[in-house]
Amino acid sequence: MSLCWTVDDVRKHLGLSDSSDPDIDAKVEQAMAITLSTIERYCNRLFAYRVDHEETVYKQYSNGWQLHLWPVEGNQISIDGKPVSSPKVDNQTGVAWFGGYEHVEMCDVTYTGGYEPCDFPPDLLAVLVGSITHAFEITSGGASASDSPISKVTIPDVGTVTYDVKSSNSLISYIGGIIPAYYQSVLDLYRLHEC
Repeated sequence: MSLCWTVDDVRKHLGLSDSSDPDIDAKVEQAMAITLSTIERYCNRLFAYRVDHEETVYKQYSNGWQLHLWPVEGNQISIDGKPVSSPKVDNQTGVAWFGGYEHVEMCDVTYTGGYEPCDFPPDLLAVLVGSITHAFEITSGGASASDSPISKVTIPDVGTVTYDVKSSNSLISYIGGIIPAYYQSVLDLYRLHEC
């Protein structure tokens, strides 16, 4: 049995299959949206499958154009509403090349891409699923994004960090208040660094 990034699979993972709460699917869906958007924001790119996604691409001084959603599906890409012939996309980096099109100003690029719910790479899916419990606790009122093991930070002349040990998660810090920091090394493999 393979796990997918769907409400049913996440509900099963959280042990909520038999929940009598009529709003359980909405709560799980909200936690999933928060988890995915936190990961996307940290990685500076998009992962969830989108049809006719439009983004503004800014002037660049290189041959390739950096897209923020990949893998790109097919070669139905348009620039400012005009289809591009024979685009080439590196789905490992999200860089696209459009032959014969000079990129001198910002423009709108429209395309379809991302991961379907059952096509996420296993390590990225592990981060999503491993982070959903905390996100669900927050959306259900059981925890808050401000529940942090750090209760005080003083920086001048590189000062003090004080940990709040009364929390059950006192040794865990969170990326964006949602993603356990021990997943950072995996997320860094997917992170888009732009200059």
